[in-house]
Amino acid sequence: MDKIFGANLEFVREDDYVEYFIFPKLDVGQQEQQQSDGIAAVRKQLEDTRTKCLDLVDRLTKERNYIWHKDEFELRVRTCTPQELLLNDESTSLSTTTKEQSVPLSKNQQGQQQKDQVPPHLHGVTHYGDNIADEWFIVYLLTKLSQEFPTIVVRVIDADGEFLLIEAADVLPKWANPDTCEQRVYICQGYMNLIQNSPANTTKLLSVSEAVEKIQNNSTLYKVSPEIQDCIEQRMKEFQSTENAALHHQIVRLPLGVAMLLKKKPSLISAAVRSFCDRDPIDMKACRSMRYFPPEQRVRTNVCFTKCLYAMIMHSSYLPDRNIGWNLTGNPSSEEYKEDLLGIKVACGFEILASQAKDPNSDEKSAAWKAYVRSLQAKGYFKDNIEGSLEYQRLLQEAKSYFNDNQTRFRTAPLVGKDILELLRSTEINAEELRDEENNLRPSDSDDWLNISAEQLDALLLDRYGPKTLYKANGDIKAEEFTKNISQFLEKESTFEGVERDSDDYSTGEEEKHAEDEKRKKSEAFKAKVKKNHSMRQAVRKNPVNLNKSNASNATNSEHEESFTTQVKSFLDFVIPEDKWDSNSEMSDYEDEEDMERNFAAMHDTDKHIDADIKAYMDQMDRELANTTIGKSFDKTKTNTKAKLATAEEFDDIEDFEPININVNTLKNMMESYKSQVGASGPVSNLLSAMGAGMSTSASLSQEETDDLKESSV
Repeated sequence: MDKIFGANLEFVREDDYVEYFIFPKLDVGQQEQQQSDGIAAVRKQLEDTRTKCLDLVDRLTKERNYIWHKDEFELRVRTCTPQELLLNDESTSLSTTTKEQSVPLSKNQQGQQQKDQVPPHLHGVTHYGDNIADEWFIVYLLTKLSQEFPTIVVRVIDADGEFLLIEAADVLPKWANPDTCEQRVYICQGYMNLIQNSPANTTKLLSVSEAVEKIQNNSTLYKVSPEIQDCIEQRMKEFQSTENAALHHQIVRLPLGVAMLLKKKPSLISAAVRSFCDRDPIDMKACRSMRYFPPEQRVRTNVCFTKCLYAMIMHSSYLPDRNIGWNLTGNPSSEEYKEDLLGIKVACGFEILASQAKDPNSDEKSAAWKAYVRSLQAKGYFKDNIEGSLEYQRLLQEAKSYFNDNQTRFRTAPLVGKDILELLRSTEINAEELRDEENNLRPSDSDDWLNISAEQLDALLLDRYGPKTLYKANGDIKAEEFTKNISQFLEKESTFEGVERDSDDYSTGEEEKHAEDEKRKKSEAFKAKVKKNHSMRQAVRKNPVNLNKSNASNATNSEHEESFTTQVKSFLDFVIPEDKWDSNSEMSDYEDEEDMERNFAAMHDTDKHIDADIKAYMDQMDRELANTTIGKSFDKTKTNTKAKLATAEEFDDIEDFEPININVNTLKNMMESYKSQVGASGPVSNLLSAMGAGMSTSASLSQEETDDLKESSV
């Protein structure tokens, strides 16, 4: 398993974790922090900060009745002394703490080592499991902590690294990417801070200590733009209200022991649901005995789930065994049946946890403990002390305490099972009290939110992940504008990172006009350069063969890249691509400016002649295909009466001829292809996503809507 900061001790860490660091501003200097008195002072300041932070977190959590999915928010003190780094099995040099001191470090090496070392801080790791909301609730808590205590600097990461940047990826500056932003994202005074590289394109890793020092010395210099901050605050918007909309209240029929435990500690529902949904054949043996929570005496009670937990347990299939004593009332679609089945699932989850109960301090011969001791020996933690000596035993006891303390920071099933058994022994079950409460139960919340249509899913995904769109789901779009933007999109350059665009939105009318002016200026500059560049003419005279070879090579390299774009654009423009240069002209035409101007004029006249011929061919083809099956399958352009009369005079055998509307047919066919994908990935959806466009799958192409489409809009 991958290690963060080399932390091999935290062997239970999985990919579903969020890791956070709180760096308070200490009154102890860096040199004093390595001395015994300084270490004690640093630890005391960190403990005081930890107590204040946990008090605020506890208050905010209780205000929202928040239920953690897996692990809770937790902070541990880290003084970052050499001994503590070894206890946590972090990568560190032993040259300053062991017999290798005979090779002293230079002043520059000592300064760099001290600079790269993480400063004393409060550290926490939380596994959020299947509920990603826990990760963002922790970001919300850390933001509140930074507002309450302005001198602290916070860093938060997960398995993806600086995930705050991922949330604001659409509005980040151009220099910001995963290679240039590692260890440069922090939270201070409620705002996100991003320390820019200098120069911007460097990938040099900035040490955490240096970054924290920069922000603490100037807390406003590195604040991100309002657009980036808005993205983060929008993601935490659901936590701004004291009412937790992510909870679901449900009446459940439970054994007396489970009902009493949930009344005393409602947060146990999370571990019970997860243990039931992740059950294996060994766990099912415990469910067939129900030793701790027998099904004979059951009572109806209110249970508070998170929506994530409720969805998990509702969609986990289970057929209870009647021989155990589980009896289901009513039919499968009745409310009584749902209450009984949910109660059986929750009770089985508690039974599984109780059967897995284990004291982490009781098994000193576990494989994890032995591996931890071996790693300490390899790092030189015990120094030269002989095994069994007093100093060795003291160091071993400290390591054991540190190991057990870090084991209990994660809410694993054996630890939760141990807590359940202790609560069962210490809690008196009052059956009469629970039965009296059955008459005053809160009604169950509606679970219609479990069912979502394809259109609602598309709307949610578009609102959450979709880019800024030019085409709204049910907006009015002109077919000409649609095909024009497809042509513009095909002209964009593309790399392995995606299509390169100047901005997130497509250009407006003013921007298009500006682009056309720029294009015209470049064309004029090109013509001027060709006319006045004498050195190019000389090079052509001296070695025209090599130049032709070079042009041929470049053409070969770009031929495959431009083939698809050329074909699609030709279809949209409905023209046959022609060479814009006179085929009879050769490189010798560059020798004289008058010949060049004459060539441009000839080319212009030729283009007019070619366009007129093509138009005549196309008109004749339209009329010949008008009454065929293919011709009738296309939408036509409405023409005025005079045009129809003129057409009828020229072509007496065709009645009411109307030319094909290329723009409308292109847009209509793309819409039908998009709808046939039913929300899945496909050619049209991928193209529209890259363009920043979105369509609605709910609209149907009825005859009336097709008529509207012919006119103007989708």
